Amino acid sequence: MKNDTLKIVGANFLMICCFVIMVGGMVFAQEKFPTKPITLIVSQSPGGGQDLTARNLQPLLEKASKQPVVVINKVGGGGSIGWNEVANSPPDGYIIGQLTQSINILKYTVKANIDYRKYEPIMIGGYTSAIVFGRKDLPWNTTKELIDYARANPGKVRFANSGYGSLYHLATIAVEKAAGVKFTHVPYKGLGPAVHPLLGGHVDVMLTGITDGLYLIQGGKFKVLGSASLERSKFFPDAKTFKEIGVDMNIEFGAIFSWGGPKGIPRERVNILYGLIKKCIESKEFGDFADKTGITISIKGPEEFAKYFEEGDAKWRELITVAGIKPE
Repeated sequence: MKNDTLKIVGANFLMICCFVIMVGGMVFAQEKFPTKPITLIVSQSPGGGQDLTARNLQPLLEKASKQPVVVINKVGGGGSIGWNEVANSPPDGYIIGQLTQSINILKYTVKANIDYRKYEPIMIGGYTSAIVFGRKDLPWNTTKELIDYARANPGKVRFANSGYGSLYHLATIAVEKAAGVKFTHVPYKGLGPAVHPLLGGHVDVMLTGITDGLYLIQGGKFKVLGSASLERSKFFPDAKTFKEIGVDMNIEFGAIFSWGGPKGIPRERVNILYGLIKKCIESKEFGDFADKTGITISIKGPEEFAKYFEEGDAKWRELITVAGIKPE
């Protein structure tokens, strides 16, 4: 009987030891990530809204993670070069990228083998509203006046955009379809090349994100007619959304600022990265940067981000099909 009791006590002791070692190992493993530099890949050129966001996040993330953070610009293919590099990286959490809804768009507009399902969503930190703006002497002061004119004068309104099949080209097409109007589309390679034609009257208006157009509007050269986002922008609270004037596009325009990595990053590391980046986004330093550049902070976790990508895929596919845009 005594031997049996000793055996039971010994077995229980071993089980407890194993449990302590296992739990301790899990906690230890969690505390050990990250233990080396993190690489943040940006698929846009230096100086753009996505790049500026990454550069402002970098020192905050270094402080939070206690590891160096290296920002690398991988430009080309509408963002596909950088995003493919993220997708093909080891899924260990040390290489992440700034992702946007253009991943959903590129899937249907270029032959780049891009798919949102190749990424492990970490978080959405915020977005910039999409706005319609033009020079000060335009005869329209609101998007309602613009739409009314366009309905009476098909093709007369000249809309600048940032390139065939781009986010804001598609946004303009969505306005056309929802409002039952026809614009003349004039493509440029980004906002910069469109500024002088806008000022010179060669084109009338442009639809773009606040981050790209804020400095021009604050400089007094242009005026805002309205918002192409689902909600009014806090930066231009008097500018009505298209939905408010009866033009419901049922899709969110404006750039998102979000982070993800290659599919397969362990959930524990996703959660750690989410917590680290969230801490940075909620800091006063990042908040001040957001206020200066037109970013509205709106944090969504991995599950919400995954849902955003999945629902967006269907909406963009429908819009691109209706627009008749084929992969180049």
